[in-house]
Amino acid sequence: MLLLSGFVGATGVVTASPGLAGPPEGGCPRNNPNANQWEVVTVQSLVDQGLIISGAGVVDLNGNGLTCVMFPPGKGVPAGIPTIRDDTVPPSSP
Repeated sequence: MLLLSGFVGATGVVTASPGLAGPPEGGCPRNNPNANQWEVVTVQSLVDQGLIISGAGVVDLNGNGLTCVMFPPGKGVPAGIPTIRDDTVPPSSP
Protein backbone atom coordinates (compact mmCIF):
# COMPACT_ATOMS: atom_id res chain seq x y z
CA MET A 1 0.00 0.00 0.00
CA LEU A 2 2.84 2.38 0.74
CA LEU A 3 4.34 1.76 -2.68
CA LEU A 4 1.11 2.64 -4.46
CA SER A 5 0.44 5.63 -2.22
CA GLY A 6 3.99 6.87 -2.77
CA PHE A 7 3.72 6.43 -6.52
CA VAL A 8 0.34 8.10 -6.75
CA GLY A 9 1.52 10.79 -4.36
CA ALA A 10 4.49 11.53 -6.56
CA THR A 11 2.41 11.62 -9.72
CA GLY A 12 -0.80 12.95 -8.18
CA VAL A 13 0.42 16.54 -8.19
CA VAL A 14 -0.37 16.73 -11.90
CA THR A 15 -4.10 17.29 -12.19
CA ALA A 16 -6.27 18.05 -15.16
CA SER A 17 -7.46 21.57 -15.63
CA PRO A 18 -11.22 21.87 -15.09
CA GLY A 19 -11.46 23.64 -18.44
CA LEU A 20 -10.09 20.65 -20.33
CA ALA A 21 -12.40 17.78 -21.18
CA GLY A 22 -11.14 14.39 -20.08
CA PRO A 23 -11.61 11.07 -21.80
CA PRO A 24 -15.22 9.98 -22.17
CA GLU A 25 -17.04 8.07 -19.49
CA GLY A 26 -17.38 4.43 -20.38
CA GLY A 27 -16.72 1.51 -18.14
CA CYS A 28 -14.14 -0.96 -16.99
CA PRO A 29 -12.41 -3.49 -19.22
CA ARG A 30 -14.46 -6.62 -19.85
CA ASN A 31 -13.92 -9.23 -17.16
CA ASN A 32 -12.43 -12.60 -18.03
CA PRO A 33 -14.13 -15.31 -15.94
CA ASN A 34 -10.75 -17.01 -15.41
CA ALA A 35 -8.92 -13.93 -14.20
CA ASN A 36 -9.13 -11.26 -11.55
CA GLN A 37 -12.20 -9.07 -11.89
CA TRP A 38 -12.44 -5.37 -12.68
CA GLU A 39 -14.95 -3.40 -10.66
CA VAL A 40 -16.01 0.23 -10.87
CA VAL A 41 -15.55 2.09 -7.57
CA THR A 42 -15.55 5.66 -6.40
CA VAL A 43 -12.20 7.35 -6.19
CA GLN A 44 -13.14 8.39 -2.64
CA SER A 45 -13.50 4.72 -1.62
CA LEU A 46 -9.85 4.14 -2.60
CA VAL A 47 -8.84 7.20 -0.57
CA ASP A 48 -10.87 5.91 2.39
CA GLN A 49 -9.09 2.54 2.18
CA GLY A 50 -5.70 4.28 2.14
CA LEU A 51 -4.85 2.96 -1.32
CA ILE A 52 -4.42 6.38 -2.92
CA ILE A 53 -4.09 9.91 -1.62
CA SER A 54 -6.78 12.55 -2.00
CA GLY A 55 -6.41 14.60 -5.17
CA ALA A 56 -4.78 11.82 -7.15
CA GLY A 57 -6.17 12.96 -10.50
CA VAL A 58 -4.23 10.31 -12.36
CA VAL A 59 -6.89 7.70 -11.48
CA ASP A 60 -9.86 9.86 -12.54
CA LEU A 61 -8.88 11.40 -15.85
CA ASN A 62 -12.47 12.11 -16.92
CA GLY A 63 -13.34 13.71 -13.58
CA ASN A 64 -16.53 11.74 -12.90
CA GLY A 65 -15.41 10.44 -9.49
CA LEU A 66 -15.30 6.80 -10.64
CA THR A 67 -12.42 4.52 -11.55
CA CYS A 68 -11.82 0.83 -12.24
CA VAL A 69 -9.88 -1.35 -9.85
CA MET A 70 -8.68 -4.96 -9.94
CA PHE A 71 -7.32 -6.45 -6.73
CA PRO A 72 -4.78 -9.27 -6.84
CA PRO A 73 -6.03 -12.69 -5.74
CA GLY A 74 -5.89 -13.39 -2.04
CA LYS A 75 -7.91 -13.35 1.12
CA GLY A 76 -9.54 -10.08 1.97
CA VAL A 77 -9.75 -6.90 -0.01
CA PRO A 78 -7.41 -5.33 -0.58
CA ALA A 79 -5.07 -8.31 -0.66
CA GLY A 80 -2.21 -6.33 -2.20
CA ILE A 81 -1.48 -3.49 -4.59
CA PRO A 82 -4.41 -3.15 -6.99
CA THR A 83 -4.37 -2.23 -10.66
CA ILE A 84 -6.26 1.02 -11.17
CA ARG A 85 -7.37 2.62 -14.45
CA ASP A 86 -10.03 5.15 -15.27
CA ASP A 87 -13.50 4.10 -16.46
CA THR A 88 -12.96 5.17 -20.05
CA VAL A 89 -13.42 1.88 -21.94
CA PRO A 90 -16.13 2.36 -24.57
CA PRO A 91 -19.11 0.01 -24.04
CA SER A 92 -18.42 -1.88 -27.29
CA SER A 93 -14.73 -2.56 -26.54
CA PRO A 94 -13.47 -5.95 -25.35
